[in-house]
Amino acid sequence: MKILRLLTVLVIAALTFAACDDTTEGIGGSITNDIDNINITSAVFPVATKSMVSGAVLSRNNTGLIGKMKDPETGNYVKGDYMTQLGVLPTFSVDTVAIKQANNDSIEAYGCYLLISYIANYGDTIAPMKVTAYEMTKPMEEDQEYYSNYDAFKNGWVSESNPHWSSNYNLSNTSDVKNFQISLNKPYTKDSKTYNNYGSYILQTYAKHPEYFKTNYKFLHKVCPGFYIKNVGGTGNMAKIWNTELIFQYKRQTKTKDGKDSIIVVSNRFDGTEEVLQLNKIENDTVKLKQLASQEKNCTYLKSPAGIFTEVTLPIEDIMKGHEKDTLNTATISFPRLNNDNEDNPYNFATPSTILMVQKDSLQSFFEKSKLADSRTSYTTSYSSTGTYKNAYTFQNIANLVSVMYKNKGKGENWNKVVLVPVNIITTAQGHTTVISKINHDMSLASTRLKRGVITTDSNGKATSPIQIKVIYSKFKEKE
Repeated sequence: MKILRLLTVLVIAALTFAACDDTTEGIGGSITNDIDNINITSAVFPVATKSMVSGAVLSRNNTGLIGKMKDPETGNYVKGDYMTQLGVLPTFSVDTVAIKQANNDSIEAYGCYLLISYIANYGDTIAPMKVTAYEMTKPMEEDQEYYSNYDAFKNGWVSESNPHWSSNYNLSNTSDVKNFQISLNKPYTKDSKTYNNYGSYILQTYAKHPEYFKTNYKFLHKVCPGFYIKNVGGTGNMAKIWNTELIFQYKRQTKTKDGKDSIIVVSNRFDGTEEVLQLNKIENDTVKLKQLASQEKNCTYLKSPAGIFTEVTLPIEDIMKGHEKDTLNTATISFPRLNNDNEDNPYNFATPSTILMVQKDSLQSFFEKSKLADSRTSYTTSYSSTGTYKNAYTFQNIANLVSVMYKNKGKGENWNKVVLVPVNIITTAQGHTTVISKINHDMSLASTRLKRGVITTDSNGKATSPIQIKVIYSKFKEKE
C-alpha cells in the first residue's frame, strides 16, 4: 500500500507542478499529509547556454537539398547539392519483345529523363536556376559514413568529364505539381558503344544482362552507380527533394482485343529509396557562422542545415546537492524562442519543428549508430506556438538524464553538457500504431533564436538566468 500511495502522490505532484507558475514554495505541504509519510519538495536552478557551430553533420538523409540562397538573418549563402542512388525491385522487368530498330535490331528508348520531385521550396520561386546531373564514376559504398562536407569530385566518385546533363528550371508554388526534369536524351557512350540516350543504354543492358537488375548492389555496380545533382547557376531559391526518379519510355507491339497489331507507349522507372544512399552536400560560410555564434550575447541559435546548435550546461551538482538519497521525480526545462523583428518576411527560414536533446559527447555516435531518443540520455520535443509553454521548446521531464549525468560526474570535459539539434523524425506504421523509425539531422532551411541562459547574481546574491530547470524531489520522512 505504501508503494501505491507513493505513486499516487507523485502523479498528483507532477500535475500540480505543471499547473503552477514559477513560484512553487510550499508545494509539498499542500498535497501530502502525515499519513503518507512522504516529503515532496521543489527547486528551480539557473541554466547556462551558448551557441556552437555544428560543423559538418552526417549526410545520409531521406530528403535532398538543391539550390542556393542567402540567409536574410546572417547574409550567409547556403548551397545544397546531393548525390542519389536508384533502387531496383527484384521483380523489375522490361518486355524486350518491343519495336525493333532496323539498324541494330535492339530495343530503344525514345525518351529518358530524371524527375526531381520536391516537398518544399524556399525563397523566390521565379528565380531562374540551373542544375547539372553527373553520372557517378563509381557508387559511394554503404559501409562508410559520409558527412555534409564530403567532396564527391575530389575523392573520385564523380568527375567533371563524366557524362552529364543540364537543365534550367523554376520552382512552382502550386500544390499539385512540384517537380522539374533533367533530360537525358542526348547520345550516351559506355564501353565504346554509343546509345541514342541513357534510357536505351538501360534497356539494352537489361536485354543482355537481366541478372544485373536483380539486386541494388548489382544494379549500382554493373549498370547505374547513381547521379550527383549539382547547382551550377542561379541564386534565390532552394528545393527540398523527396524523390529522384529515372524515367525511360519505349514502345512495344501488342494485340488489341480484336486481334490486331497495336503499338503502345510504355514507361518504366527507378526511384531513390531508403534502401540506397542519398547524401546531401552543404556549403555554408563557416566564418560568418562562427562570428554569429560568438558575438550574440542575449540569444543562442538553432540553424540548419549544418549550421548552429545550442549547447546547454545543466547544473547537475547543484540539483543533487543535499538530495543524494532523494528520488528525483521531474525535471522540466523550457527554451523560449525570440521572435524576429521582421517576423512576416516571406524569405525568412522556417522555425525548426523538432529538436533533439542529446549528451554532447554522444552527439556524433547518436546519428552514426542510427539511435532513437530513449528518454534516458536523449529526448525530442516539438516547437509549441500555444499553451503553457507558448513560443518555446519544452522538455517536460529529463530527470533520468540528470540522474545519469550525476552518476558520471567528472567523467570527461562535457559530462554535464547537452546539445539541442534540429532534427527530422521519420515514422512508420506498425499495425494500428505509428512509431519513430529514424531520426536524421534536419536538412531543410530552418533557423530560430532562443533566449540565452546567462547566469548572473541578483541583489540578494542569488544566481539567476533566463533559462531555468524546475525539479521535484520526494523522500520518505524519517521516523521520530
